[in-house]
Amino acid sequence: MCKQKIIAEKLERIAKILDELQYNEIDIVTSIQRNQALIIKKIDKLQEYNEIDDMNQSVFAKRLQEIEQKI
Repeated sequence: MCKQKIIAEKLERIAKILDELQYNEIDIVTSIQRNQALIIKKIDKLQEYNEIDDMNQSVFAKRLQEIEQKI
């Protein structure tokens, strides 16, 4: 009887630990998904910035070429 009680208590502790691990895993997955969404937004902004920068460089190069031709 005593061994069964000890085993039951240990199983209960194991179940509590497993529940806690599962909760932590869910929390980590949720956090990763949020971070992934944020990273994707930042990458999109960076691509947009690079496109704008490319357009600026193109305009600058064109103006510089016009100035060089006038000189």
